[in-house]
Amino acid sequence: AGTANNAACFQRGSLFWFAVLTLSFGYCTVGHPYESLGLLGSFTQSLVDRHHHHTLLHNG
Repeated sequence: AGTANNAACFQRGSLFWFAVLTLSFGYCTVGHPYESLGLLGSFTQSLVDRHHHHTLLHNG
């Protein structure tokens, strides 16, 4: 009975969510110029410059 409960609790994660998390962490931690990110870079730069969310983005 113990083995059946462990199998239900520990399931393999989705490759999609692993990719989303990996890319998100990479985006937040790697220093990069905004211009090289295209539309995402423009959006991030507007958050930092106009909306003063630099601390939120840095700590996120």
